[in-house]
Amino acid sequence: MALSAPRRAHFFFATVFLGPALAACGPSSWEAPNTEEEHLTSAEARTLATPPDPQVGEWWTVEVHPDFLDSPIPTTLVVADRAGDWASLGIPPSDFSHDFLVLHLPPLGDLRLNTLAWRVMWDDFEALRFPLEVGRTWEADFHGNDVEAEVTRVEGDRAHVTMVGDGERIELVYDAGKGMITEFQEEALGLSFRVTDHGFGYSGPVKRLEGIELGFMEVDAVPSSESEARRVGEATASPEVNSGASHGSLSLVLWNQGHEEDPGTYRITATAPDGTVFQETFEVESETPSVVLASSGHDAVDGTWQIEFEREGPARLLVELFTYELTEVESGE
Repeated sequence: MALSAPRRAHFFFATVFLGPALAACGPSSWEAPNTEEEHLTSAEARTLATPPDPQVGEWWTVEVHPDFLDSPIPTTLVVADRAGDWASLGIPPSDFSHDFLVLHLPPLGDLRLNTLAWRVMWDDFEALRFPLEVGRTWEADFHGNDVEAEVTRVEGDRAHVTMVGDGERIELVYDAGKGMITEFQEEALGLSFRVTDHGFGYSGPVKRLEGIELGFMEVDAVPSSESEARRVGEATASPEVNSGASHGSLSLVLWNQGHEEDPGTYRITATAPDGTVFQETFEVESETPSVVLASSGHDAVDGTWQIEFEREGPARLLVELFTYELTEVESGE
């Protein structure tokens, strides 16, 4: 589901911190089961004691439901590749949305199997630690928020995990038979997803995103001590991107939280290194939702970007770029 129009959203963007880069996938010593019966046998053998062994072509239908949407976004995750302790999660082209990159849901791209970690902002979010036993604890980071994770309940082959930190709480459920987190609810950003179906042998094209990284995040905000001085004016930024990536997802964001009753006019212009211009004008009136989000894709991300913010009002403006290597593979051949 591609999104070309801005999303009007009640959405909160947390502070983020620089974290370790994602390691590259290593050589594979793993071989996929050859038949559907072997696939099912492999799934039945999965337990909460050890990480899953996802099969190429294994798939999950997912509903992503941020608080700012009246209805969920349906999509399908597909294992596009498998290399040792890593799997690559892709999406059918018709189901792909650039919003998924800024939302960081569903899990997408490089998945580290021993922690079911995927990239969220600068860090890998370590969702699990095996074995999943009641009382098992670990530390994780979601969108710059440090959380303490604990397995709070086990029911058959399902483990319930609670993560708590300063201003953050996450509840998730891991289903060993499905080899995936099947329920995820995050409070600070109002993000959630759930798995609605699961199977093997997906056939068709799949977008494969490898090495997802935050290229840059630029913010234009009105300091609280100078609110009137920055209500009107312009600001610029010139972030440099040296990712070596083939593609990127760009999000232009109006964050009006705390100023929902303040009218205003805003414009964000992002000019890519190849001269392509992305621009969005936001007209804010009384009762306008807290956030408006407009996301687009681009295939020339390295070099110097030019960012321009124009404002007549107190809202915060953001631009985020996520880069990745994008290929389209044919699953089921």
